[in-house]
Amino acid sequence: MRSLPASLNIDDPLSDMVDCAQVSATPSALALLDRIKAEHGKVSIHHQGGYANGSDAMCLPFKELRIGKGDILLGVVQGTPVFVFGRGARDWDERQFVLDAIESTCGAFSLDSGTGWRFFVRSREYAMS
Repeated sequence: MRSLPASLNIDDPLSDMVDCAQVSATPSALALLDRIKAEHGKVSIHHQGGYANGSDAMCLPFKELRIGKGDILLGVVQGTPVFVFGRGARDWDERQFVLDAIESTCGAFSLDSGTGWRFFVRSREYAMS
């Protein structure tokens, strides 16, 4: 697991980031992510909970996501950084974060609001090699 870089270039946030196997996404999540990025530009995913299946992930414009000292960069999916709250980060040491999208409504602050879909977190066993 990688921690947040000391200086993240806000104008080119993904310059040093590459996709990693600890974070993956389903085809429906990738389609929703593409749709949102086409409308809003660069975005970030933030998950506040542990590895519990069925929890929501927030999707926010990259420049509006306030990353705190306790947030961890878990990985990148399709050029989008995925952050988790530090207190739950250890839960992901042996789990793969799977970003999914399901037909449903979500909270008003996430960019998937109003699309008829919401980002949904799943997990599965993962052994870092």
